[in-house]
Amino acid sequence: MNLLLSAADVVIPLVIIFLIFGVAAVIVVFLKRKYGNDRGMITKDIPKTVYVEIKKCYLKPEEVSFLKSLTKVLPAEFVAYPKVGVDNLVQPKNDKVLYNTILSQYIDVCVFLRTTMEPILAIDLFSASPVEQQMKKLHPNVIKAMQTVKIPLIQYQISEEYNLIELRTKVIEAMPSKMVAMLKDKVKNDTNF
Repeated sequence: MNLLLSAADVVIPLVIIFLIFGVAAVIVVFLKRKYGNDRGMITKDIPKTVYVEIKKCYLKPEEVSFLKSLTKVLPAEFVAYPKVGVDNLVQPKNDKVLYNTILSQYIDVCVFLRTTMEPILAIDLFSASPVEQQMKKLHPNVIKAMQTVKIPLIQYQISEEYNLIELRTKVIEAMPSKMVAMLKDKVKNDTNF
């Protein structure tokens, strides 16, 4: 038995290995040119036509009514915004897998401290209709995320008209105690709603 390998026995496998690496390199270069490094699988080419249309209404009339009523009852130190993305309120600390489950989720209305835009309260609106309640349920990971960062989350039933005193009471009671203590005198004496 000959322990020495002939040159042909060594060269052929090396040529095959170099061919495989060469083809792989060409494919990688082609994909990097076609797709941006930092943009995932979004093509660099500008599309000729994007098939979208404008939404007729950003908020349902009942949601607009709630937002108007909420704006009336909030003290001047606060501002409310509709449909705030959860990813604008929280960021991942360690586990991105659970965070990715809430990326496309949003809070119906979020109340912020006007001076710092610190989120103070999250409001999930629900309809009296059982069908709509099942279709629009807040993701359990969103609820857990709000609890983790200590943003109070309340659920409020939408309707055509709102009792402003009841709405104000529910909102103020749900706010963190430090905010309520800071605004106690202002809220107590404010009857302009």
